[in-house]
Amino acid sequence: MSRDSKSALIEALGEVVVRWQDATQRHDEAVGEIFGLNPAERLCLSFLWDGPKTASAIARHTRLTPAAVTALIDRLEKRSFVRRMADPGDRRKVLVEAGEEARRVTEEAYLPLGVAGAELLAKYSEAELRIVSEVLSESLRLQEDMTRQLLARHGKGES
Repeated sequence: MSRDSKSALIEALGEVVVRWQDATQRHDEAVGEIFGLNPAERLCLSFLWDGPKTASAIARHTRLTPAAVTALIDRLEKRSFVRRMADPGDRRKVLVEAGEEARRVTEEAYLPLGVAGAELLAKYSEAELRIVSEVLSESLRLQEDMTRQLLARHGKGES
């Protein structure tokens, strides 16, 4: 592959990533519109996907104040999107976990996307999938690092 064709491919991949990010945002906005969830609420539910979290962890992830996160959890709990539970390791602590409505959103809006994505990826070899996984993992780290740097430059870094 010539340097020019490699540069052109890198540029084309960059354009695809931008379009993918836009499509993901549009899908998430559609989910929010259909299920009545604002961006912070969707981010909270996404964060709870892999298990219960503390309110302070949710605050860090959503970049909301503790008071705002309490209000967010209250709103979501009232609508059965989340539920509070005692931390089994420390009964004085409270964890927040996804509720029935969050499972319904997942099943209706995200599970079909996951199934279709798995079907799409099934056509690739294990070696090709390892490369894709590596590129996406490194891209995710890069995006997170660049976001932290941008926020820090503008005095909006994490506290």
